[in-house]
Amino acid sequence: MTEIPAGALPTPYVPGMTGLSIMARGGYATVYRATQVSVGRQVAIKVENRTLDSARDQARFLREARAAGRMSSHPHVVDLFDVGVTVDQHPYLIMELCDGSYLDRMRVSPIGAVEGRDVGVKIADALVHSHANGVLHRDVKPANILYSKFNPAVLADFGLAVLAEVRDASMTLEVLTPAYAPPEMFSHEVPSGAVDVYSLCATLYAVMCGRPPRWESDRSPSLIGLMDLFSKPIPDLPGIPGILTDVLRNGMANDPKARPTAEQLRDLLADLHLRPGVSDRQGASAATEDTPTVAMDGTRRAKRKWPFASR
Repeated sequence: MTEIPAGALPTPYVPGMTGLSIMARGGYATVYRATQVSVGRQVAIKVENRTLDSARDQARFLREARAAGRMSSHPHVVDLFDVGVTVDQHPYLIMELCDGSYLDRMRVSPIGAVEGRDVGVKIADALVHSHANGVLHRDVKPANILYSKFNPAVLADFGLAVLAEVRDASMTLEVLTPAYAPPEMFSHEVPSGAVDVYSLCATLYAVMCGRPPRWESDRSPSLIGLMDLFSKPIPDLPGIPGILTDVLRNGMANDPKARPTAEQLRDLLADLHLRPGVSDRQGASAATEDTPTVAMDGTRRAKRKWPFASR
């Protein structure tokens, strides 16, 4: 596989597409806005900077493309229309064009509890679909949750997705996003659906906080510093009901077996009957007291029994 520095790629030729203009450029890929001539619609084309010089690279790309294609039937997964390889061997994906990402949103202004819960329900349901098909996403983060005027939340970029029976930890460590990765991703443990649950909860925390959990700056710590962060408590979220924060905390348990499944997380979030304007920890019981499936114990605080450790 040959790596090409970002910015060095000329505008590619993609059959059936016209008017390519750069939307985003990074070390891994360049994303173009384009028009699909046959139907006259705007699309996004992700062209990877690498070239597929070997059979192994080609097989990996096809595996990723098939995984993404299998997932894109879900209403909260970005639609994948086609894949291919340019004449100079750069793989590309033609996808639904969205308006922006939740990384953009959190940089401007963190979102509120009701929207955070609703986004969580939608993306957790996408992960339920993904895991049921034997596919792990392994890179859930604010930049990979997109929105448009037609859909408030869709999960993008199954570039790290692998079929559950195919494990390639080295590929994950090369490109994972440390701020949203659970501790087992930095060890030799076999990844499971609990990885995506952790990353989604860390993502929801970040988009409501403005920064990832436990992180005090935008600079990535060393690996030793990163591992030390996992021993620190996850702070409350100002203006967010404690009962919602506690769901996210349990989804970010260091022990993968102590986390809810994607399905349990979806249901826990969906059962939080948050009312707009009820935002602080004192108001959490008022926001959720009509939710028997996520009832608080006699202390009337957001302290509940979590059954996930017994799985």
